[in-house]
Amino acid sequence: MSDLQIDFEWLDPLGARGPELRATWARLSIVVAGKPVTRVYDERSKTVRDAVYLPLYPFAEWLAANWWALWNESAEHPGYHSRHSLVKAREGYALPPLLISPAGSLVTLSWDPQALPFHRLEFIGQGEYTAETRLVKKEFSLRVDTVVNRLKENGITDTLLQKDWMAIQSADPEEREFCQCAGSLGLDPYSLDDAQQKEIEDAGNLLPEEIVHEFFRAARAEELTAEAHEVHEAFRTAQRNKADLVSFIELRRIVGGWSAPPGIPPWNEGYFFAQQLRAHLGLNCRLVKSIEGVADALGTTEVNLKAALSSFPSRKIPFDALMAVNDRSSPAFVLRESHSSSELFRFCRALFEYLCSRDARSALITDVYTEQQKRNRAFAAELLAPASALRDRVKTDVITWDETEELAEEFGVASKIIEHQLENQCDVRVQQPWK
Repeated sequence: MSDLQIDFEWLDPLGARGPELRATWARLSIVVAGKPVTRVYDERSKTVRDAVYLPLYPFAEWLAANWWALWNESAEHPGYHSRHSLVKAREGYALPPLLISPAGSLVTLSWDPQALPFHRLEFIGQGEYTAETRLVKKEFSLRVDTVVNRLKENGITDTLLQKDWMAIQSADPEEREFCQCAGSLGLDPYSLDDAQQKEIEDAGNLLPEEIVHEFFRAARAEELTAEAHEVHEAFRTAQRNKADLVSFIELRRIVGGWSAPPGIPPWNEGYFFAQQLRAHLGLNCRLVKSIEGVADALGTTEVNLKAALSSFPSRKIPFDALMAVNDRSSPAFVLRESHSSSELFRFCRALFEYLCSRDARSALITDVYTEQQKRNRAFAAELLAPASALRDRVKTDVITWDETEELAEEFGVASKIIEHQLENQCDVRVQQPWK
């Protein structure tokens, strides 16, 4: 069974107005991992059914209009739900509140109960499931194709849906790259003016190829040019850095021989590499609470490591760190300034990209939750606050927020990192102070 199944049956339109609506009237069923997303309670008939009745044209048109953002945009952008929730595709009809949240090769599909008093219906299902993006994308694409063909069979041409879908399907590799960058910003690439197009193209051309997509997923459209120049300057600063971290270069060679278990989620890859690294370095449950401690653990001095560090000029950017390799094949790091524990966490995220990524030329560490950022967050959390050490200290299933803050002080990390590690790696619930 596919992770996502979208099935429909064409029906008599029963007097629906508009040729596109009459031609595409259907019984629609959406099932995710065996759970019917379109399950509704019908107040009129006092029955439960697993399908809804509506024209599919608005659904398909919304998919086409938001196609590039749907698969590339991160949740931090304003108006995200309008481009990722089927609620915004309703146009007065009863589509389920399905949220489509992409993160690279994986996409999360989630839905909750919702009443529609005007329709006298209530969506009663609830769930969340992470699926392969390529399979979900293929299923949606096939359904849009079917609606487009239905219009053609009924002699309907030149609709907005047909024009948008033709542009999407016929895009060449260069156009697709541009559209992905625009979509990452939450923008429709087909509605941009010349100045906006040039700004996106210039930003993309300014940055190393390997960090372009992470940049656009985190960047703010209204600050695009300034942020592109800031990242470009950070990259040049790192490249010109004269650091010579010989032990890091050797450690990268060693780590390159490690392979995470196949099929595990991105964040578990981060945990795996951190656990392997701690074991390789003989850290056991020893805590690494400072740049000096990290330097010592990684076989260099605090002076040498600090020489490889610099800072972004601005604190108000959505980028946490940048890593690039200099002409000595040694890594250098640019960090966003903040209190010391946050800077250490950001450094460890960038360290992961140097040690564990296939392409170590450069990497951008951001605030968003793409696969890459999930990996390096998990790595940094496990390196600085290993689950084994937390289990040694916490013997109960629930702890207070005050106890979490005490652990954070002991481990030298933010309280949120301790909370995340406890709940996701130790099965310990943190009781929030406001509850």
